Amino acid sequence: MPFNTEVSFTHKVEESIQKNVSLAAYNTFRFSYQAEYFAVAETLESLKVLLAWANRLDIKVTIIGGGSNLLISNDISGLVIINRLAGMKAREHLGDLVSFTVAAGETWHNVVEHAIEQEWYGIENLALIPGTIGAAPVQNIGAYGVEIKDVLARVQVIDQTTGDVYWVNARDCGFAYRDSHFKGKWKNKLIITSVELTLKKHADLLLSYGGLANRVEGEPSLKKVFETVCKVRQEKLPNPSELANAGSFFKNPIVSSEQHDELKKRFPNLVSFPFESGFKLAAGWLIDQAGWKGKKYQGVGVYDKQALVLVNYSEENAAPLMVLEAQIKESILDLYGVELEREPVEFPVLVNNPASELSFKVDGEA
Repeated sequence: MPFNTEVSFTHKVEESIQKNVSLAAYNTFRFSYQAEYFAVAETLESLKVLLAWANRLDIKVTIIGGGSNLLISNDISGLVIINRLAGMKAREHLGDLVSFTVAAGETWHNVVEHAIEQEWYGIENLALIPGTIGAAPVQNIGAYGVEIKDVLARVQVIDQTTGDVYWVNARDCGFAYRDSHFKGKWKNKLIITSVELTLKKHADLLLSYGGLANRVEGEPSLKKVFETVCKVRQEKLPNPSELANAGSFFKNPIVSSEQHDELKKRFPNLVSFPFESGFKLAAGWLIDQAGWKGKKYQGVGVYDKQALVLVNYSEENAAPLMVLEAQIKESILDLYGVELEREPVEFPVLVNNPASELSFKVDGEA
């Protein structure tokens, strides 16, 4: 009887599924909630097998990449799949353009480094953003005036129910500020497996945002901008491997021109940027000026170098962090009349707000 390699492969992938696995190593807050079922997908074929297995058992699927823009707030039922799809390839066109295709499990910063080594322009301002490239379009990551939507050509996805794999044009992904259809109507339906970026072999550097021009030493170059962005981020943001965090915890709120003018009268040093028909406020400045920088609650706190970042010093569950989040939001709303919105994606969504269940006292010391 001939050896059936397809059956053998399917059996091997299904055998790799584990039960009741701690997710502490798979989220940069290091909260130690458990996955009911757990598996790692290293190839598109293995991902298809895992999805088929979950469909057959009628259980929910949750995909995690680098776990860096993620808030796990409880045990996750169903199958948690760690996306480790790997591979990069490029196609240079006549003229200035380069099509750069990258599998979803690749680390975003490694992709940026590769582009810099090849002297391709377009993503140098996005250096050192943690996470995988598959998560980048979900959040429409951005920094220093650049968002991934600016360089994204298309996204390869797999349908969780049918297993069909196909490409979606970037213009159809519903990109907005830190948002996309992957966070909305496509959530729990489509999984990103690869992305195609359109980069350039020559381009003008974007230095006008966040004082970047003043930080670049000497004549600006692609490599200098990349190195400067890395240096600035390292100065302001904690390394998740050294201090547990999920990067920027709050989005920069967007307000109308009228509200911005009123705030500017009350707070002349308000940090803001024109955005569409209104203004984008610097959430870190709002939180800092409200006195939260460096504050601690139980084993979590506000980072002492950047108030936009919440950190986890010692907690194994998310409840204290969510209490701190709720109190910061209330404080900013009371002081400025501005509602803050969380940036990390929460898995799973908690029905009850822990802020209403726990007493709260913030101290300057741990």
